[in-house]
Amino acid sequence: MKITPSSNKAIFGITGHAGAGHVHSHSGFIQDDSAGFAVSISLIEKAYPCDLTIVKVTIDNGTISVFTQDGGMGKAVSRRGVTPYEFNLMQNAIGSDARFSQSIALRAFGRIYGQGVLEAPVSFQTAVCLAVINTFKKKYPNNIPVFKEGIRCNVGACLGTTLAIDNIDVAVMAVLNATRGGIGPVEDQEGNLNFYSKGQLMDTLGIENIPTIVLESKAYIPSISDSLDTPSFLVRYNKEMDNPAVGKALSDAIRKDGLPLIQSDTAYPRYSGEMREITANLGRRICDIGRQLECAKKSSDKVRLIGELAILISQDAGGVSYMTEELHEIVAGGGLIPGTAAVLSMAVDKLYIKQNVIPEFTKKDCSNYISIVVNAIKILSENIEKAKGYLSRKKEYNKDSIEKRIS
Repeated sequence: MKITPSSNKAIFGITGHAGAGHVHSHSGFIQDDSAGFAVSISLIEKAYPCDLTIVKVTIDNGTISVFTQDGGMGKAVSRRGVTPYEFNLMQNAIGSDARFSQSIALRAFGRIYGQGVLEAPVSFQTAVCLAVINTFKKKYPNNIPVFKEGIRCNVGACLGTTLAIDNIDVAVMAVLNATRGGIGPVEDQEGNLNFYSKGQLMDTLGIENIPTIVLESKAYIPSISDSLDTPSFLVRYNKEMDNPAVGKALSDAIRKDGLPLIQSDTAYPRYSGEMREITANLGRRICDIGRQLECAKKSSDKVRLIGELAILISQDAGGVSYMTEELHEIVAGGGLIPGTAAVLSMAVDKLYIKQNVIPEFTKKDCSNYISIVVNAIKILSENIEKAKGYLSRKKEYNKDSIEKRIS
């Protein structure tokens, strides 16, 4: 494998994100949503070396600052402040590789929840990712453009560049989706969505008009995971809406590496009303608890009901808050522009989640992802016209119209 800078026009794309605090979803889904960010950063770092070791963490009036060995610095504010004890826990991150942001927050605090439940760990993860992005911005200001997300309530950012991966020109992006105050997730910029300031970076790289691999999380997905006996790589796309050539290349690359594979060409259905349904269902469940609480008199009943509400907010609510409903109808949960992409992720088994509670993306996982995407790019390059042929599905996707409706 040889990865070097490239000044040529990319023919394929790779994009991965970190959703700060997007750990849980409805129906028991649990994930490390920083996997894609870690892999994209690792690919870029092979061409543009950086030391991403965390060397210092400071606190100033609720603002967390994280510093890397090569001079990067990221800041994030925790909505309800930071206690001295939380600050001490953050010191455990010193010496860690900042590209593995959720793992760092998990190891420091023991747990991480979004939806405003545990703001300090989520804000800490945000600051870690921003420190990574800022490291590349400072060290390679003329080679790696950096943009903000551009969503009003968010403080995330993205960077990208074009690489020659075994002499194949590939645009690679790493994106942080992070909500102000550590209360997220809001991920209307995940996948290869091209809105707001992130869209400007995608225009610069030309990534929205080329076949693209979307890198996603390491997750416990009950409908899949409960039948597994080992963590497995998961390739997903919708054969009617996405890019089957990208999906097939990913599956073939996983087989080539001899890794366990699960694949689905019926994932990410569009215009299904799924987000409306799960949002309404969650709202009804919260209202039902509220009505019971209104009538509750015994302390034990109040505690039980509030405990049930806490589970809904800390876990199930992550499955409805991460994306705008109208956008979800068009691009589904992976944030896929029609005709352009397929998704690579991991599914852990039931024993894994029983032992670990929250998935953790590791260096070994990252190495496997890199091998898969590099091999998939080679496979795609041998059949580029077929992969490009599916891009015609994008014609129904009106970026400007959608951006106005979701703003």
